[in-house]
Amino acid sequence: MGRPLEPGLIRIFRYFATVAMIYFAILWGYGAVAPQPGETLRVQSLLNLVTNASLFLYLSFPWLEKRLKKWYLPYALVSYTAVTVFSNLIYLFDPSTDLSIIIARSWALIPILLVLLVITAWQYSFFWVMVFVVFTNLIELFILTRVVRVINLETLPVLGMPLIRAFAFGVVGYIIVKLMETQRSQKRKLIMANIRLGQQANTLEHLATSRERNRLARELHDTLAHTLSGVAVNLEAIKSILPGRQDKISTMLDHSLTATRQGLNETRRALQDLRAQPLEDLGLALALRNMARTFADREGIEVEIEITDRPLTLPPDVEQSFYRIAQEALENIAGHALASRARLKLATNGNRFELEISDDGKGFDLQKLAAFPGRYGITGMQERAAIIGGKLTVESQSDGGTTVRLDWERLDDKSFDL
Repeated sequence: MGRPLEPGLIRIFRYFATVAMIYFAILWGYGAVAPQPGETLRVQSLLNLVTNASLFLYLSFPWLEKRLKKWYLPYALVSYTAVTVFSNLIYLFDPSTDLSIIIARSWALIPILLVLLVITAWQYSFFWVMVFVVFTNLIELFILTRVVRVINLETLPVLGMPLIRAFAFGVVGYIIVKLMETQRSQKRKLIMANIRLGQQANTLEHLATSRERNRLARELHDTLAHTLSGVAVNLEAIKSILPGRQDKISTMLDHSLTATRQGLNETRRALQDLRAQPLEDLGLALALRNMARTFADREGIEVEIEITDRPLTLPPDVEQSFYRIAQEALENIAGHALASRARLKLATNGNRFELEISDDGKGFDLQKLAAFPGRYGITGMQERAAIIGGKLTVESQSDGGTTVRLDWERLDDKSFDL
């Protein structure tokens, strides 16, 4: 019942209500001017006219669909079917009603009920098709038994009409349900094929990007890094051969050496970021474990590592985002948190993957941080999460530590309700 409405279904249902409304309007108008109209026929035509006009209005307001959600179509089907079927009860109160009139009205209802059957089978399962068939035919059988007082060889075929119609409607409904299931299955496979093609394209793009990054890293290493190293060595040599009491020159050399060393350190860090070798060589789980251990040894912060033993097969761009977000979160802990303990957790639950980095540091006020976009690299982490379709949440409070959590879900066949 919770399946999204099939495209075009409401439009076809509204078109049917329009045609039925015009038909019953003509029938009611004819009954009003005919010499012997038949009061029962006129009342039933008016009732059907009002019913179809109400259905047309109901299906013409999109805000009703948004408000009623999954109950929007069931309300229309149930109410319209009930009024249409029970309208034949009017003939039970007409003294002139005989079996031929009931049979004629029963045949007249078949096109209307057939449309309702098709819509039900189009949207819902075969179970609801059978509910529709049983309901409509039980009502008709009840009406026939009220008119047919005696069951004999002449009246038995008449009473068997609902059973024959139930069989025919059941076959038609079953065929439509199977056709719709096949169409949904093909649509689901097409969506999955497009997703896989997209993932393969991302993988190829990632490989091309990785090759280019490695090429840039080699170029920078052979040019800029070597140049800065040479400059630092030359400055050290110049400082060592200067005569004494050259305080101003020594101070300038010290500043130059400091700037050169800082530039060299930043270059080496940029080279490390460009290459991203831990992921390529070790995989995400082991790369995160090694990064956490290196961080703990370097910063003197106790790190609790909790990484799933389940084999991880993630797209390269997703692995890259997980690794970089963990790296940025640990750098924030080292630079800002004043923490003594930290925790890195990577867990899986079905197709869901969760990365969590927390600390017991001083924390910060998230509302105040919003006034300084880009602080602590949170903006960059959020952008990385958004690129892979993940969700990044940051929880922190003053003197209460900080938790950075990345949630990502792999899409598969069960992720689509079609």
